[in-house]
Amino acid sequence: MTRTPATDKRSAFWTPVVKGGAALALGLATFLGSAQTVKETASLAPLAGPAPAHASASSLRITYAARLAGVRIGTGVLSANLDGTRYTATMSARTSSVGRLVSQGQGEAVSRGVFGRSLAVPVSYDLSASEEDLTNVVRMRLSRGDIAELSAEPPLSEHPNRVAVRAQHRRDVVDPVSALLMPVPNAESAMGPAACDRTIPLFDGRQRYDLALSFVRMEQIQFGNGQAAVCRLRYRPIAGHRSNRRVNQELAANTNIFVWLSQVGDAALVAPVRMEVGLNFGTLSIQALDFAAQ
Repeated sequence: MTRTPATDKRSAFWTPVVKGGAALALGLATFLGSAQTVKETASLAPLAGPAPAHASASSLRITYAARLAGVRIGTGVLSANLDGTRYTATMSARTSSVGRLVSQGQGEAVSRGVFGRSLAVPVSYDLSASEEDLTNVVRMRLSRGDIAELSAEPPLSEHPNRVAVRAQHRRDVVDPVSALLMPVPNAESAMGPAACDRTIPLFDGRQRYDLALSFVRMEQIQFGNGQAAVCRLRYRPIAGHRSNRRVNQELAANTNIFVWLSQVGDAALVAPVRMEVGLNFGTLSIQALDFAAQ
């Protein structure tokens, strides 16, 4: 398959809630592509200090469907093995071609790490993706949230308006799959403002951005314990993006992005069951079809 320089199109590669409607096609991770085997190269040493307990759930599987303006454009599956404070999470997805908005693609991303007090702390992230004539392969190894090894093929194209990714942008970061598993202080706080109130420092191998979540309300849902925290999500570009691109500016100004987070079993952990992004040509929605935590 032909490789082309990575541009800000990357319509099927999540850039989680980033890069406009097409970029959010299965907007819950930077995950499209063929299967990638994770090499277990990093040790899983828990962070110093107390961390929430997560052993009450040992596995998670969520199936999603994505729709753009009411048209189904893709499906995805988030699965995770949970072992105390350790996790291995996989996001796989497939999108269908919808005119010029969404390209046909498929892929998988795998992340391993430990849970900190408010964020997952990954030690590895592997993505392999394909979208028509574009391939996307990212490999990251991390140490306590800092990038220790990184390869991303193809690299971002050079552009005078691209904000440079510097050493400080590769510290204290979370990968797109680990970002889907969100620890809370205790099981009770999974059903309240603490489920939302966080800023996720995301790095996808090429770009660094924050996803800032804030609590809006609780809502009844059909999964799990029957409740979800509804969070407003704001995108804040930091590095790797092109500062003059209108899609970045519009997305940063968009106040109509919401995510629904539900408790994983009875653990001190939440995961997304729904997302909506209001766009000028319609709403992108990503809805869980089933949610199984054991």
